[in-house]
Amino acid sequence: MALPLLLVVILVTVLPLIWAFSISFFRYGIFDTFPAFVGLHNYKLVFQDNGLKLSFQITSLWAFLKVSLEFIISFYLAISLRKTSMANRAILLLIGLGWFMPSFISVSAWRAFIQGYGSNSIFNMICNLLFGTTVNISTQPAAAFIATLLVSVWLSIPMSTMIIIAMLQSIPEDVEGMLLIDGARDSVLSRILFGQIRYLLIPYYFFQLARAFKGFSTAFLLSGDGPLLPGGFTPQTIVGSTSFLGIVLYRKFSIEEDYGVLSAYSAVVGLIMFLWLIAALSSRARVPKRHRYIMFLAAASQLFAGYYLGLGMWPFIVAMGYLFSIALIPKFKKAFRLLSALLVITDAGLCIYSVYLWGWKGINPATFLAVPAIILSLRYKIPVFNYSIPKVIKGILKWIPGVISLSILIYIALLALSEKNSVLPEFTKLTLGNFSTVFFKHGLWLNLLNTLKIALYSIIILFVTALPFSYLYSRRKNRGTSLMMLVILFGGIYTGMHTLLPLYMIFNKLNLLNSLIGIAIVVASQAVPLTVITMSSFFSRIPEEFREVAKLEGMTEGIYFSKIVLPLSLPVIAGIFVYVLVSSWNAFTLPLVFIDKSELMPFSLKVFSYAGEIGSFYTRWNLFGAASLIGIIPLLFLYKFNQRLLYSKNLAEGGITYE
Repeated sequence: MALPLLLVVILVTVLPLIWAFSISFFRYGIFDTFPAFVGLHNYKLVFQDNGLKLSFQITSLWAFLKVSLEFIISFYLAISLRKTSMANRAILLLIGLGWFMPSFISVSAWRAFIQGYGSNSIFNMICNLLFGTTVNISTQPAAAFIATLLVSVWLSIPMSTMIIIAMLQSIPEDVEGMLLIDGARDSVLSRILFGQIRYLLIPYYFFQLARAFKGFSTAFLLSGDGPLLPGGFTPQTIVGSTSFLGIVLYRKFSIEEDYGVLSAYSAVVGLIMFLWLIAALSSRARVPKRHRYIMFLAAASQLFAGYYLGLGMWPFIVAMGYLFSIALIPKFKKAFRLLSALLVITDAGLCIYSVYLWGWKGINPATFLAVPAIILSLRYKIPVFNYSIPKVIKGILKWIPGVISLSILIYIALLALSEKNSVLPEFTKLTLGNFSTVFFKHGLWLNLLNTLKIALYSIIILFVTALPFSYLYSRRKNRGTSLMMLVILFGGIYTGMHTLLPLYMIFNKLNLLNSLIGIAIVVASQAVPLTVITMSSFFSRIPEEFREVAKLEGMTEGIYFSKIVLPLSLPVIAGIFVYVLVSSWNAFTLPLVFIDKSELMPFSLKVFSYAGEIGSFYTRWNLFGAASLIGIIPLLFLYKFNQRLLYSKNLAEGGITYE
């Protein structure tokens, strides 16, 4: 039962890592028949790339700010929406619109709204009216960074809010009742609720932080590389304010002709990501092991950043302090906590001072790993004033994310109905002609068909591989199945652009490029963690008496699974399949890298062809709106159908373990 899934996991997760590491020691150009061993030469080129260093610095800052804002907003939003009411259901429905709307549609719509044509946009009209100024994300580095940050946070809020709501369901109802009787207001109540689920929230924060390092599509679609940074023009890499690691790797993939050098870049970026992944895993350990792990990781990250980025002596001094604090565990608890607090303040203060002196190049990524890891690991108790926000303000605030989602959807509809190719729709000149143009004349129906084929292939692959293993895992949790589950979860967290590029090379050897089946294999593998967690949990709740009766009837394990277990689990399987269908619909990065034939373009690439990257001269916003609206409507129906799965506790577990 495990063999089919094992083959998929090896192909999509294990082989790319082995390939990237192995080929990174060779020179292997696109015209070379055999690779030539060059030792560490490729890594020398990578570590000498000042552009990659700068990209690492801005990625760490962006990831920290993005996840922290997402975490704070989603937590307080989840607290406000945790109780069932008509208003809260309506808000969740609106928030869900932003979740189900594909990012290649919503982010491109944000670009039209913010930037438009040469900063001629609705957003700039509002800014000019209110503040007498405009924003241009193609020329202003800080504006591009902030815009990308805020749009990315908006995209992440729905998922995180619903996961935290699922976490809050584990708190007994009488806990809140007792707090209210004791006079607890919003601030104290939030602190207590955080304490009740912190064993779930803190690992979730770090897993999201590791995941943020893989960010690609939001920045790519909204601002591209961003405006050039001071010192960003280097011989190897040109870095703008949104040239995050994923984008840098994608640009390298587009121009680099040596697979060995490209693999070395992938391996180094993978190593950087692994540090943040270790922080996520360490946050789940028990005291005092957790404290030792975190302090050692903080020291190691400071030593790595100090040596790699050349930030001077202060990272090494802070690292020595972190290492010394380990000797105080566990005998000198008070001294350890006091020293850790002083080190955190020193680390953060020196990082701020370094940024003040050197700007973007003064950013120390290790600080954004060490400081939150130590604070959340030691869990300092900070005094909180007992106050509540007025109900009217709370009511307005919790509606804002949903209203923004609805506004973007309305804006896309107005673009679709616009007679002219403009980011400023004219209400007096509306037309339905754009829909027939994109659907029939431009062949959008063929792109939708390709997407449905990807979804169908993904569902078949998932049915053949993940469902049998889910049943096996629910029955036998031995070393073999546990190890395979660990690899599955690791793949869900770790994979990104740094593994996608080695996978491209492997698929090239297997003739799976420009293949819908190749895309389907990867889409199915991305759905495996949630499928296994959800289905194994369901299978384990089927009464054992059913199996015993089946044995008495002479049924084998396979017949029992196909005739008894599968029919009972059809509602859950249907929810999983809808999830896979939506994932196929939303797939953008995969086909962007793996497909270059127009007849195989899925829906996502067709929509992207209308919007293009920032600065494109061929952008057709009215056709973009029409194509987007045609693709969004089916998702809205699927969203309502799939709500039961989306709000389940299984999703909370999935988010903690692999998102």
